[in-house]
Amino acid sequence: MKIAILGLGFMGEKHKKVLSGFSEIEISALIDSKYKTQEQFYHSLEDFLEAKPLVDLVIISTPNFLHYENAITLLENGYNVLIDKPFCFTNQEFQNLYSICKTHHRKAFLVLQNRFSSVANLLQNTFHEKLGKIYNIQFNAFWNRDHNYYQKESWKGKKLLDGGILFSQFYHLLDLIFVLVEEDLEIKFKDFSTFRNHEISEIEDTVIAVLESKKGTKIMLNFTNAVYKKNQETSLNIIAEKGTLKIAGQYFDEITYQNIEDIEQNYILKKNTNEENLHHLYEEIFNNLKNLPNKAIQIEDGKRLVNLISDLYS
Repeated sequence: MKIAILGLGFMGEKHKKVLSGFSEIEISALIDSKYKTQEQFYHSLEDFLEAKPLVDLVIISTPNFLHYENAITLLENGYNVLIDKPFCFTNQEFQNLYSICKTHHRKAFLVLQNRFSSVANLLQNTFHEKLGKIYNIQFNAFWNRDHNYYQKESWKGKKLLDGGILFSQFYHLLDLIFVLVEEDLEIKFKDFSTFRNHEISEIEDTVIAVLESKKGTKIMLNFTNAVYKKNQETSLNIIAEKGTLKIAGQYFDEITYQNIEDIEQNYILKKNTNEENLHHLYEEIFNNLKNLPNKAIQIEDGKRLVNLISDLYS
């Protein structure tokens, strides 16, 4: 199976590294402005499309603001794509992507690798039914992003290019909510503030929101990247009909409280790396492209996530 990578920055290199672990995969095209156009290397997407190499999948790992535009172009030219986060910024962009996939009979996969994490697996397959009706979810993420991240020459932190912290930093955490609550969410309250990063970023550094599901679950979000010097923690509290659960720790990898009916075992989270989750995500995509049973994450699987973030920013 032949793969192309568009964009060889931090995430592009990570994709390249993970793909090297698949013996049956060939990275047959690398597209980045640092390359001169020649066999396997392409200076731009335009050069790649002009050459028309045969590949099974193009990975889009360009800056945030290019993901949607790049995906549209590649889909219209007959390529399947894997779009890094965020795959788009608005509800309308989602509808356009979905429509183009159907029109051109191509597939758009999403980089939502944390759906294969040990936290997601435990919530979905072990605790979901045991907890019963979920009353209350409290999700906190207290992180640090300073001038080392928001550099002047970078697109990061630029309002029109970055998209905001819900797209750049807390995207995967918001997606995890839909593992627990598989329905659309209504926004009851939202507040976007900038406390620390106003001189180095055009976007907010803190988001506080209250959401409600159709079944009455209340969800409280407190996300910030304004923490002093280093990340503090990520924590998820779940209060439900048949139990209470808290997952926390600086790297969101510890069950710090567990009291659930009919579960006496104290679970320990396996500490998956991001690369391991990406590897699993690729396995499912390759199975999909081979028409084998799979759990690949496709464009329609991101609808609730982009709708929620888009509505929060509207």
